[in-house]
Amino acid sequence: MRLFGAELLKLRTLRSTWGFGLVALAFGALVTAGDIGGSTELDRLDPELQSRIVLDAAFAVSILALLVGIILVTNEFRHGTIARTLLATPRRGRFVAVKLLTGAVAGAALFLLMLVVIAVTAVIWLGILDVPLAPGEAADGLWRALFAVVLAGTFGAAVGGAVHSQVGALVGALVWMFVLEPICWVVLGLLDLDSIAEYLPAASLGRLVDSDGGGDVPWLGASGAFLGWITVATVLAVLRTRRRDIT
Repeated sequence: MRLFGAELLKLRTLRSTWGFGLVALAFGALVTAGDIGGSTELDRLDPELQSRIVLDAAFAVSILALLVGIILVTNEFRHGTIARTLLATPRRGRFVAVKLLTGAVAGAALFLLMLVVIAVTAVIWLGILDVPLAPGEAADGLWRALFAVVLAGTFGAAVGGAVHSQVGALVGALVWMFVLEPICWVVLGLLDLDSIAEYLPAASLGRLVDSDGGGDVPWLGASGAFLGWITVATVLAVLRTRRRDIT
């Protein structure tokens, strides 16, 4: 618990953390304004709109949570604090586990920040338009979104532990999500293997917060697939961290 408390202190004192928090606030405002302002009067009366607002914002915040998780681990190697950290906690498996837990908490914190902006913006705007609030629909999107961002933060910490290089991990994660994985979709589509593509990391994460209910993979299947990717990355993180020479 003391180690976890120290990690939370590091998280609070990183300037990049507050920067990501501001971006999460901006995403919450933009997505809420876009969903409400871009909907017709009839669509605004549909209770599912309020669930969709939360889920639409969650994917963007999940990416932020993943990046924060990466930074939590790779900052240790980038700034040379890893030696002192491992002196305090020589058990490297425990070090990785605490980083994963901190990544999950970071994801939840970013989501809560985003949720505050969504709630304030939606309540005021929908109140002006005389649209009744639907807490039940919002709650359905809420727990799905929270689950996704917590997993994204955990996955980011695992990726950071497996790569160690901050630039390599950050650039690699973004390139994979927005360049390489779409290419995999095209290649697998040509081979009539579209169903496999839906279990890739970014696709699985996107399915967790899919507000349209699209795709052939059920929500539980996407959850299992993404948990599988987290497990693979965690095993690699433990192996890499245990074998790395820290001097």
